[in-house]
Amino acid sequence: MSELELTTLHLDRPGVRAVLGDLEAEVMELVWQRPDEKGVTVREIWEQVHPTRPIMYTTVMNTMTRLARKGVLLAEHREPAYVYRAAHSREEFIDRFLGGALERLLSNFGGAALASLRQVSGPELTERLTHLLREIERRRAAEEPA
Repeated sequence: MSELELTTLHLDRPGVRAVLGDLEAEVMELVWQRPDEKGVTVREIWEQVHPTRPIMYTTVMNTMTRLARKGVLLAEHREPAYVYRAAHSREEFIDRFLGGALERLLSNFGGAALASLRQVSGPELTERLTHLLREIERRRAAEEPA
């Protein structure tokens, strides 16, 4: 699977808007609602967004191109237009981003980050955190020279 090129985190925003811009998040929510195998065109997304958010077609086109560059969308040229689909399911996207963010926190802040993570409460959060930390350990072990 491709790596996500996401570098900004806004913890004051809800859901995927914490990592994506408002329009990017809106586009992705619409893409995730569609069957993956079908894909979606810029026009189809624009037609859904435009009635409540009167923006230009080219704004949606540029946003979807940017999402493809970031590894969030996959683009395939089918005459007469590009067809996009999500590179990852919504859940995979969240897990991959959180895993990368946790890995960077642990690399940058080591024991302090780990101590803070141990204070997470709630069984669902603890389970998800444990899963993400195991994934980080697995990736690090695979990257270490033998």
